[in-house]
Amino acid sequence: MKTAVDKVGTGKARQVNARFAALASHYLFEPEFCNPASGWEKGQVEKNVQDARRRLWQRMPAFADLDALNAWLEEQCIAQ
Repeated sequence: MKTAVDKVGTGKARQVNARFAALASHYLFEPEFCNPASGWEKGQVEKNVQDARRRLWQRMPAFADLDALNAWLEEQCIAQ
């Protein structure tokens, strides 16, 4: 992603720009990049995202209040 990476190193090493690093820090995720010449990696990443969405959001039970929802979300994250 040209908007996130300033310099591509060897393998998966990347130098991300300051704004993308701030975004990752704010939303608490660690960016992982595919190798430039390995098209098969992109499919694996997209499949992992699709599986995670199904596991977390497919069945949405009703909750009595926000605390019950937060407790359920914490349980789901720990289980993953």
